[in-house]
Amino acid sequence: PLKLTGCARETEFPRYKERLPEYEYVSRKVTAEYVDPDKKPALARQMQIQSYGTIAIEYKGRTERVVGDTEQDITNGIIKVVTGQQRKVYFTQGHGEKDSASSERAGYSAIVAQLGRDNYTVDKVVLAQQADVPADATVVVAAGPRIDFLPQEIDALKRHLEKGGKLLLLIDPPDKADAAPLSNLIALAHDWGMDVGANAIVDASGVGRLLGTDASVPVAASYPSHPIVDKFELLTAFPLARSVAPAAGATGGRVAQTFVETSRQSWAEADPGGILAGGEVKLEEDKGDKRGPVSIAAAVSAPLPAPPAG
Repeated sequence: PLKLTGCARETEFPRYKERLPEYEYVSRKVTAEYVDPDKKPALARQMQIQSYGTIAIEYKGRTERVVGDTEQDITNGIIKVVTGQQRKVYFTQGHGEKDSASSERAGYSAIVAQLGRDNYTVDKVVLAQQADVPADATVVVAAGPRIDFLPQEIDALKRHLEKGGKLLLLIDPPDKADAAPLSNLIALAHDWGMDVGANAIVDASGVGRLLGTDASVPVAASYPSHPIVDKFELLTAFPLARSVAPAAGATGGRVAQTFVETSRQSWAEADPGGILAGGEVKLEEDKGDKRGPVSIAAAVSAPLPAPPAG
């Protein structure tokens, strides 16, 4: 049995009585109650209610408190109290990655806030300073590194992946013409069945201009079938993207699949220097450019390792 208690002033009960009965309707194991902390202060204190508008979710002796009455707030609270644990995302540091705490244009604070609403906690990790990825990592994110990972860091990521861990690589094109390639990270991606192109995507469709950008920002509206983009039908823009596509001949049961493609009016520019300099570029297939659609996001899945005997 799971109990939901909406703690608010009595005049606000109707708002909660519109939402909480939906959960009772879905499952007979769920019951809902409504408490005014001013009229039942002892009960509110017992449930450790600190503010009006809190929903207490009780399950098997555990209590999760959420402030907010949206379906997302309540459902994530239910997931957390039922599983008894919270998932954790680690952002790598030390390679010029995007700052997960920054609210600047290139910062990831809004993403971190959304992760929190989806029942993830977020932390940073410097792999060069420890032997392995933290054991409680649900996902490790390398968000736009500008310098390559050290071999021992790659080894730590490999061990994390080989035991069923998850890794999100966000690898931008070089930020300058003479930038050193991220050879170790790109080799890791290739080992797992994905080819990361030494290019930058140009989108000549003109859609970018409607969004106030230019041809260096490809806009995608095509999402090949994959669980990540299931029922996703929105335009998405990717400032300074490079190609990433399933590699031929992947081994070890690893299966890579594209899930975002650019338009037919785009191409992968083999010499991104012109884009970085803000100059004019044109499609030249004889010089290595690849005509669109171009895959710019891919995911790879693999069989989980067998659990130890006994």
